Amino acid sequence: MREKITVLAVGAHPDDIEVACAGTLIRYVKEGHKVFIATACTGNVGSKTLSGPEIEAIRAVEAQKAANVIGAELIMLGYQDGEVWLDNPTWKKVVDVIRRTNPDVILTHDRDDYTHDHSNVGELAYRAAIWASVANIPDTQYPPIDHIPTVFYFETSGTNRIAPPDHYVDISQEFEQKCLAFRQHSSQHGDFLEKQFGFKDWFEYVEIVNKMRGFQCGCKYAEAFRVVQTWPNHKAYRLLPPVQFDSHYQ
Repeated sequence: MREKITVLAVGAHPDDIEVACAGTLIRYVKEGHKVFIATACTGNVGSKTLSGPEIEAIRAVEAQKAANVIGAELIMLGYQDGEVWLDNPTWKKVVDVIRRTNPDVILTHDRDDYTHDHSNVGELAYRAAIWASVANIPDTQYPPIDHIPTVFYFETSGTNRIAPPDHYVDISQEFEQKCLAFRQHSSQHGDFLEKQFGFKDWFEYVEIVNKMRGFQCGCKYAEAFRVVQTWPNHKAYRLLPPVQFDSHYQ
């Protein structure tokens, strides 16, 4: 019986994963599972005072520090902000990330998320999850994997169009560590938030959302997800923490 799995969280920008699902990733790590974070964009346009190369370098350091807090391995795909498109080269790059990490579970943006970086990353991850197991795709670096990962869409702050969640993960014991991971992205807090979005406190947003989801499922803090229910992604056993296999999962 296989007891440990591999998880790949695919986000558009530095800090997206920490906001959306860091608590769940921390739970995976605590259970002994392997966790990867793949971030598509560099964060190069995310400052009104620093140049693109300057803020990109800062965001890379912050992303690594946050991954260290979570206990995850970080993969930066290197796209410029606003330049993640639904094209063949980008799709193949995501296929290769999935093949390289060989995940059982993929956590990513909903395909209806706000901004095209977010929605396109979700679309690419969904499409690539199936094709990562297919042989003879040209211009890919890694060999095909032997299974099709289950895809979950995580919480989004940018739209009310998203369907309600169907899975919850209790992160009550992981919430402070989640906030510590998010706190590593210091260049995205305070004055940057006020200048860019008109408010200063992302931590208040995170606490409100995770408290609301916790209220919905009977705990203090929770993160919410929606599983992709299309064949052949969907599985009959639980792959969110606490992971529970059935007798057919080898």
